[in-house]
Amino acid sequence: MKIVIVDDERHVREAVRLLVDWEALGVTEIHEAANGEEAATLIERVRPGVVVTDMLMPVQGGLDLLAWLQTQRPEIQKIVVSGHDDFHLVRGTMQHGGQDYLLKPIDPEQLTGALKRAIARWHDQDRSRKDELARSMEINQLRPVMRDRIFSDLLGGGDSNGHAQLALQGEPVFRQASTCLVAVLDLDSASSEVAERYARNRDLLYFTLTNIADEVLRRGDRGLACRNLRSENEILLFFWIEPGAAARRDATVQSLLSEINECCFLALKCRFDYGIGTEQPFPKGAANSYQAAKAALRDRDLLVERAYYYRYDAAEVRSSAATPRFEEYEESLRLAVLSGSDKQIRDAVGRCIAEMRRMPRISSEQFERWRTAFAEMLQRWREADAERAEGLPVAQSRADGTDGLPLPTGALPLDARGRLDLDGLETVFREFLTAWSHSRSAASQQSQSAIPAVARYIEQHYNKELTLQDIASQFYLSREYISRRFKQETGENLIDFLCRIRIDKAKLLLESPHFKISQVAEMVGYADEKYFSKVFKKLTGLSPNQYRKNNA
Repeated sequence: MKIVIVDDERHVREAVRLLVDWEALGVTEIHEAANGEEAATLIERVRPGVVVTDMLMPVQGGLDLLAWLQTQRPEIQKIVVSGHDDFHLVRGTMQHGGQDYLLKPIDPEQLTGALKRAIARWHDQDRSRKDELARSMEINQLRPVMRDRIFSDLLGGGDSNGHAQLALQGEPVFRQASTCLVAVLDLDSASSEVAERYARNRDLLYFTLTNIADEVLRRGDRGLACRNLRSENEILLFFWIEPGAAARRDATVQSLLSEINECCFLALKCRFDYGIGTEQPFPKGAANSYQAAKAALRDRDLLVERAYYYRYDAAEVRSSAATPRFEEYEESLRLAVLSGSDKQIRDAVGRCIAEMRRMPRISSEQFERWRTAFAEMLQRWREADAERAEGLPVAQSRADGTDGLPLPTGALPLDARGRLDLDGLETVFREFLTAWSHSRSAASQQSQSAIPAVARYIEQHYNKELTLQDIASQFYLSREYISRRFKQETGENLIDFLCRIRIDKAKLLLESPHFKISQVAEMVGYADEKYFSKVFKKLTGLSPNQYRKNNA
């Protein structure tokens, strides 16, 4: 807590200092000024919590200082110490927020009491200010999330509760929006470098692009940008449309989108594709405008040089019925992967991509169907491999899926001119399936070579307490898988193999008269002598004692 004492008489300021136990009040700094003007400059610099001031001073008196404090620093608590019992001065003190009016000579108890009350009020108000600031910060943090939710919900059609208009009223600059145009920034059109850079931090990419677009649109209150919570790959751009000619409207939207794209390039070294919807009433028509923007993006021809800005035109939107037929190539692709032959994979992928090369036009919608068909094919393969993958080592089980492999989905594979790069697509597709094929082959070899290692492990650790779960954990295999594979490769159950090894070792030990039966049992891994004897007799037809006598 800081205090400022204001009085033109030095001895009065010193008396105030000496009459109060400042440390007990929690005061850490005491500053002095000789008049109101000097005090105002000092207060701006040190920001005290309490000011103790005289009323009649040269240059600027106490009433003027109190008036200045009331307008500029209302949070500061004010105490007056005056030698004049004047109604005009007392009333002025109350009018300007002074809490106590003390008369000279100063009574120490009165001054201490007034300071205690002032300091307590300052702390109470400070807590309230901090609470209000925290609430304000929380609201400011939630506002973008609420705005994203409200404007994303518009895409479902309508805004019966007027939430969108209500959200706009909280904007720094508000103009009643009656007509809008929705554009869509397509994150899938990002360069491969940007897609890779933000693969593990997608939210940061959303935040960066939304802020860039929002800053451009807010200049002149032209619109706003927000994240589309209904889609994983879109940012929504709402333009407030002025009544006027369509040409002027189109030029304005095009200019703003170009500015946004150039800002994106400066920040990320990447430009994006935008679908531009139709002019619609706001908020009820926002969903229709959005659907038109999406249709424009779906219809863009990926085989021609990239345009970046795609405007919806119902007369030009074409049907995208033709799609590469994966069902005709799936079996050859699957057999190539199973073969492990790089050449067979290359040939199978080449035949599949060749159909795409023959197409005169490939729309974004067609390519998306291709990616969907490819993903569905992979899912069918995973399901077919589920039984096998269940028993593989953990690391190999992940590799048998797509973790860590360059799956050819996500950002559009485009060449330097922004056209669909079929050569690059074929390369990525081939490399992915080759990597998957090799991972399957490696996993299969590892799983097959694991069984001899399991047998050696049992032979070396037979004298310890071993369970099927212990052995499976040691080799990162499932119990079911290791049990099944051990039987297939050795013709013997794993537990039977362990018992046989133990009993063979026990036979050698029983031939020595120096070991008791209980000691032999413990040495070959049986803690219970009776159970050992039972297992021994089951496998040899003799009890341990009988075997010892026969081989003495």
